[in-house]
Amino acid sequence: MNINNTARRYVGEGLLLIIFLWMVSTVAACMFPEKNLMAPTWVSTGFSVAFLIGFALLWRWIASSKKESLTTLYSVMSGFRMILALFTLFICYLVVGRDAMAPYVIIFMIFYLVMVGFHSIFFARRTNKE
Repeated sequence: MNINNTARRYVGEGLLLIIFLWMVSTVAACMFPEKNLMAPTWVSTGFSVAFLIGFALLWRWIASSKKESLTTLYSVMSGFRMILALFTLFICYLVVGRDAMAPYVIIFMIFYLVMVGFHSIFFARRTNKE
């Protein structure tokens, strides 16, 4: 399987999923304007896109040079994603305060869990094809 095509497909499918999540969150923000959901939606979208593209670039580099290290990459990036997510939520906590954190945590966790599921399924299918 072509490494560049796989990385492009990963980013393409991931971006479509992120756009779908963004649209659902935007509709929820319009339905419940008193909840102030747009800022958490943008934070979650930005985190998801940045991590998706960053991981795709790193995966492509490792898959083309050190293919035997891919399983280590999957393990390390799982923990790294969690640390980045906690750091992002901590920054949100510092900016908005404790009372406004519930929407950030809820929307961020929805994005986070959907993207972890997508990542797991995508690379499990790819590994099974080999």
